[in-house]
Amino acid sequence: EKTDWNKFKQEKKDLKLKRKQTRDTYEVTVEVKKIYEQLKCHGTKNKDALVQQMYTLLNADADNISKVAKAHDTARILQCMIKFGSPALRTELSDKLMPDAVAMCQSKYSHFCIQAMLKYCNSATKSKLADALMGNIVRLSGHNIASKLIDDIYQAASKQQRCHMRQEFYGELYKKTKDTNVTTLTDTFKDASNMKASIMGAVKSNIDHLANKKLMDNQLLHTVIVEYLKASDNLAETAVTLAASIPQMLSTKEGTEAATLCFYASEPKTRRAILKNIKEHLLKIAVHEFGHVFLISLFNVLDDTKAAKKSVYDPLHGDLKTLVASPHGRRVIQWLIAPGDTVCFHPSFIKFIDGGLVHSKKDKDVRRKELLEQVEGPIAQAMEDNAAFWLSNSIIGLVTITILKHIQGEHYNKAAAALAPVVAAADWRISPMPAESEQQSQSKDTESIIAAATEQRKKNKKKVAIVEPEAASDEEDADEPKQVKKQKLDTKKPADAAVQELGIENSGMHHVLKAIIKHDQKCEGTPFAAKLIESLTPEVLTGWLVINRACYVLVTLVENTPDLQKQLLQFFKTSSLRDLLLQQKSSGAALLAKKLQLGG
Repeated sequence: EKTDWNKFKQEKKDLKLKRKQTRDTYEVTVEVKKIYEQLKCHGTKNKDALVQQMYTLLNADADNISKVAKAHDTARILQCMIKFGSPALRTELSDKLMPDAVAMCQSKYSHFCIQAMLKYCNSATKSKLADALMGNIVRLSGHNIASKLIDDIYQAASKQQRCHMRQEFYGELYKKTKDTNVTTLTDTFKDASNMKASIMGAVKSNIDHLANKKLMDNQLLHTVIVEYLKASDNLAETAVTLAASIPQMLSTKEGTEAATLCFYASEPKTRRAILKNIKEHLLKIAVHEFGHVFLISLFNVLDDTKAAKKSVYDPLHGDLKTLVASPHGRRVIQWLIAPGDTVCFHPSFIKFIDGGLVHSKKDKDVRRKELLEQVEGPIAQAMEDNAAFWLSNSIIGLVTITILKHIQGEHYNKAAAALAPVVAAADWRISPMPAESEQQSQSKDTESIIAAATEQRKKNKKKVAIVEPEAASDEEDADEPKQVKKQKLDTKKPADAAVQELGIENSGMHHVLKAIIKHDQKCEGTPFAAKLIESLTPEVLTGWLVINRACYVLVTLVENTPDLQKQLLQFFKTSSLRDLLLQQKSSGAALLAKKLQLGG
């Protein structure tokens, strides 16, 4: 007999429904889900009132909230309640969940509720959450789901709570009882040296356990590792254990310090293993806020400069533009070209990096010279191949100056000669610098973020209300000329649509060009200045003479170089350019006319 599949499916649905109905939270969740469907809609108003309704229904039975948090279909309801509830209700709901915090951190579904608490609740609630997890920190750090939450909780915790969380890695003694006098690992055995071996063994065991599970991307663990390495008497052995985890450790300041200490203390075989492990992550490391410091430290102590170039620089060379455009990546290039230069690096940073020189055998100056000789050729070739990029904005221009000041001979001549035609091009424009607001990190005050978002939504609604009546007035403007209408539309364009600025007119690039020209005058043959004069045309000069900064660039160009002055003077034999220069009222034009000895 043929099976009636529709009937079969319906029976399955009925059976599933009967199973759900056996749950003691079924009726409540059905009612709550109806409200939840309204709550998650963007257009719904008075969401905090709806959340209050849902909380009243769920709170009818004391166990309902904890049960709902663990179910896959209702855990998201609690997330939504935490997100849209009032601050007081968020606190009350979080307090209900605190007793189950340890289990929730390990749950596939309810750990999202913990994430919502960390994102939307106030600092007092986050502090309670950290306290609720005490005694389980090491176990949760080794859990695939909970480890990320532990990292977030550690970052949100107070200074004292952070100390208590670290103490749990020091051994079983500190899991149940905490010592306020212990702030670092060395404090645990400073008054009882006989305890050092057992405590260090416990810490090593915990580190090895998490390393084997590949759960190393954790600021709490990184801090513990740094403390362990500083207290350890056998760094080389620890470095072997952590070699495979170095890429994951470079995500935090503490992790980068730990990775650097491991590299310093490593044997040649372990160093090769570390270089191999970071190879596929090199670009991410180089542009990272903390990871780039590790690469700089590596270049500063690795005696085998050929291996440094082959293993680190060569894989990065194809992404040289990405590195130079990155605020952290360009520091790696600057260190390769000008290591220890106080123009590029703060003295405190140089002191920190040079602290690792005790782990190097070769003389510092010899190693740096060898490394420069190996990378200056490829970098000069990259500048010749894409000269426009190296003068695309003033920050990249500063890197260009650093490179030109340190490369020599044929490499300098090639790079400098390639840059000059870019400056002399009539259409040379530079990209705008990133806005300061984009560079700053966003505030972590949850209440202010939500308040700002709410205020923005209200403004958007007001804008819509204002724009709608204007649509009806289009007919009134029908008789207006099209040009007037176009002007009205143009005024509504965002500020980001600004036209790129002329390179010769930009203040930052003005200083870059003057620095390049002044350095070029010290070089034999002045390849940049000579090529610039050669590339200039009367049309370009016509545009330059009306710009004060461009005139000062020309003054710098001919200053102290009679040959270049004679070449530039050839352009002013025509009365049109000479008269144009003498007509200008700017100080730069007057000084240029004086330098060229043009009559008034």
